[in-house]
This record gives sequence, structure tokens and C-alpha cells, in this order.
Amino acid sequence: MAEEGAARIFGSLLRVLAAEDHNRDLFHRLARRTLLRHPADTTAPTPLGAAEHELLMLVFAARTGAKADEPVMAYPVAGGGALVATAEPDDARALSALRDEELTDPLLTGVWTSAARLQEHRLGHGALRPEHVRVAPGGESRLAAFARGRLNAPPEVLGSDLTELLATTAIRVGPQRATACALAGLGPELLATALPYLQPLALIGPARSAVARYDQARAQSAGEKAGRRTLRAGGRPSLLRDLAAEVSTASGAKEVPLARLARFTWKSVLGLAGAFLVLHLVLPQLANAPAAVDALRDANWWWVLAVLPITFLSQGFSTFLQQGTIPERLPFGPTYQVQFASSFLNRITPSNVGGMALNLRYLQKTGIETGAATASVGLQSLAGALSNTVVAAVFLTAAGRGRAGVHPDLSAGRPLLWAVALALAAGGLLAFTPPGRRFLGDKVWPFLRAAGSTVAGIATEPAKVVVGSVGALGLPLIQVVGLAMSLHALGADLPFVQVGAAYMAARLIANAAPVPGGLGALEAGLIAGLTTLGVPAGAATSAVLVYRLLTFWLNVPLGALALNVVQRRGYV
Repeated sequence: MAEEGAARIFGSLLRVLAAEDHNRDLFHRLARRTLLRHPADTTAPTPLGAAEHELLMLVFAARTGAKADEPVMAYPVAGGGALVATAEPDDARALSALRDEELTDPLLTGVWTSAARLQEHRLGHGALRPEHVRVAPGGESRLAAFARGRLNAPPEVLGSDLTELLATTAIRVGPQRATACALAGLGPELLATALPYLQPLALIGPARSAVARYDQARAQSAGEKAGRRTLRAGGRPSLLRDLAAEVSTASGAKEVPLARLARFTWKSVLGLAGAFLVLHLVLPQLANAPAAVDALRDANWWWVLAVLPITFLSQGFSTFLQQGTIPERLPFGPTYQVQFASSFLNRITPSNVGGMALNLRYLQKTGIETGAATASVGLQSLAGALSNTVVAAVFLTAAGRGRAGVHPDLSAGRPLLWAVALALAAGGLLAFTPPGRRFLGDKVWPFLRAAGSTVAGIATEPAKVVVGSVGALGLPLIQVVGLAMSLHALGADLPFVQVGAAYMAARLIANAAPVPGGLGALEAGLIAGLTTLGVPAGAATSAVLVYRLLTFWLNVPLGALALNVVQRRGYV
């Protein structure tokens, strides 16, 4: 149930469960059922049913020996809402409202002792965090807000309770002290059961956001102290990782794999995407296989093998491009592995969306702010587009010298101008409203400042500009080299400039196609361009087949392996 209004009357705490709160909580439950394998959320049909359920949970919590609020009554009110009344001492406050010096070890240990009683009787709280712990003036703590409580709770709910209380108290007192208090209240055996659930998915929304803000603040503080630094892959501060190390040491338990909480995993999503790719995109390509096989019989296989390193070299240029778009120094090895994994995701997602998301996650995990990481990924896309434009202009101009030139139609940019004008107008309207100004101040300006500092930091380092330029220009050029070598392997020699013109023209066509990696569109464009330049149809088809096999399809198994490696090593 969503957070409700509360008031104190005659020594009792009244909490209002409105119909709007219940309806809003429906989306929370639907999201958890979609993302988690075992959400274990209660589904009270009405606010009154939720109020009665909470009172029942409070009765059972007290019978376990835990210190919990004393239930008084549940009562329906006009408008479809309900009241929950619990007895509470005067001047009691939420644990989250206490000052740091008031968070003593005996107080925290008492909270964990009550949590231990719930765990022993398999009673899940469902939202066990400081704002749901009430503290009397004398220092006695009581658990409250059992709206999501559950009897005979499964391990996922019990483990999530421990993880949530550990994480939210560690934000205030630090991982070591939070773990020590948990050990005193739970004991080593119960504490060890939290290890598989020390992961973000085990946290309810508010706790997950608090942990993310805490880790981001630590990363920003570390970056400001160190200045320009060599980043470590997966080195972003992580409260949950620190807690796992503390819990493992305190309880004497060995490292255990994390519990599978997500309904969807990388493997399941990629398996579905791969099946779609095979059924809708790959199978039609096999229609040209007989003609290509005939042409391959006379191929020079030494030149075919020479195309093989192109895949590895192209990932090296991608690594240079990413290293050149961030002021800090990224390690080459992990970044190279992430580029292979990104190329795999680009094979199954259109417009390189999967690769960009993975690169963003990789930069965040190294400790770079979200704004700076997003700016880096945006710079990579921009540099790639500019380099493709420059290389295409050079090749097409050189290949078409002495022939009729190409005259671009500048009117095609008018829709872009309209889009910019509308975006500026929307931004102006946003700035004139109080919620809009708060959004700009809290979200937009910090993001823009981080992005601006990234661009400024790169501009002041000529070495970064050189590395990024080499990567951006090397990516299309190495692909042209691979295509030229594939043609030579099939005995179809063509001037390098014409090969480059055919490739860049086909690439421009393929970029407009909403399919992963331009699959189908690039092959058709290359074959059409090469045959137009005089290459026999059989040789052109076979050359394109060899080129795409060694530079596109080879990335699928290698990239899948790289994705598994970078996930296992915590780089993404």
C-alpha cells in the first residue's frame, strides 16, 4: 500500500488509507509482478481490506515476540477509504527522523532483535526501513506499517526485509556499524541468510533510490578528490557490495551466488531476440547461398583468412573512440571487452540502442556520473556520425571526380529546424512554471553541468581528441579495408576508392533501415553498388557474404561470450 496520511489523536496514531492510494499502489504491484519472479505482494481488494490486513499482521507480529505497534481498530470512512488506529506513546518519532547522534547501538540492536523474531516465525514485513520504525522518548523501538506484511513468507520476502533494513541503516551509520548491530540482534545464522538478497532488486522503490543516491554521492566525492584519474572497471562505490563483504566476514559465511529475483534475464531476452532475428532476418538471406557457394570454390582462402582480424581491429578502434570521449583514463582491456559485448547487442537491437545502453552502464559502474556518462555516449554517436559523413564525402567525391556531382537538398533540414524550434518553445514554457523550474533545477541543470564538464575536459586534452578521432575515423576505414580484401579473395579487384564509395553509400542506406546492424539493407546495397561498378554478380555476392560473415556474424558468438565475461566480472 502506498504511503498514507497520519495524525495523532489521544495517544493513538491514525493512518488514512485512501482509495486513491490503493489505486496508485496497483501500478506498483503490476510493475513488481512484471519484473520479479516472486513478487509476493499482498492484493487487498479495498482500502478497508488493507487496513484489516495490517491490524492482523500487527497481532501476529506481537505474538512472535517482536516489539510492534499495538493495534486498536480499522474503520471505513467516506469516499471508499479506511482508518487504521494504533496505540503509540506521546512524542514517538520515526527512526528516520532521529539525528545521527541519537542512532545508538542499543537502539539499532533492539530494532534488529524485533526483526529476528519476525524472521524466526517467517513473518514478512514487506517494507522494513527506518521510517516504519517508531521510537519512544525512552529509546524503545516498535515496528509499524505492516500493510505489506505476510504470514509464512517465502525466502525472497524475508531476505528483502533484511536487505532493506541493512541498507537503509548503513546509509546513516556506515556498513560496518550497521552490520555489527544486525549481528548483535540477529545472530550469525540469520544474518547470513541476507547474503543472496544484497542486490538492488531486493529493495522497495524508496530504499533503492536512497541507496542509488548514496552511491552516486560517494562516487562524486571520490572523483572530486582524485581529479583526473585512471578508472577501474566496475569500481563505482557500491553500498550493497560493501555490505556483502561485511556480512560475509561478520557471519563467517562463504560467498554465495545472488538469488534470481528478476523474471527476465539477459539470456532470456537475448534468446527471444535471437529467435526473432533468425526467423525474420537470417532465413531470407539463405536464398542467395547456392550462387555464393559456387563463387567461393575459386576463392583465395589466404585472403579470406586475412579478413578475420578486421573484427578484432574494429573493436580496438571502438575502444579508442570511447577512451577519447571521457576525460578520465579508461583501462583498455575491460573497455575492449565491453565493446565486443556492445557489438553483440547492436546485432539484435536497431540503431545501436543496446550497445549505447551497455556503454552507459559500463561508464556508470566505473564511477562516472550519469550526466558525464551520457555525454560520453552521446559524443561517441556524434563522432561516429561525423566521421562517417567525412569519410563518405571523401570517397564519393574521389570516386565521382570527373562525373556529375551530387547536390544535396538543404530543404531536408527544415523538419529538423522545426523540431529544434518546438523543443526551445517547450523549454521556455517549462521554465515559467514552478514545477518546471524545480525539474530544471533538480534534474536538468546538474545533468547539463556534468555533460558540459565532460566536453570541456576533453577539449583541454589534445591527446584525448587525437585518440577519439583515430577511433572515429578508423571504424569506417577498417570496414572498407575488410570489404576490399574480401573482393580480392574472390578475384574481383576494384580500386580502393570505388570500394570505399560503394561501402559508404550502402552504409548510408542501411543506417536508415530499422533493423539491427542494417541486416539485409547493407548486403543489398553493397551487392548493387559493386555490380554497378563492374564486379560480376556471383563474385560480388560471395565477397559480401565473406565480408559480413567475418565482420558481422563472427561478433555474435564472440560478443555473447564477452557479455557473459563483463557481467561476471562486474563491469556492467
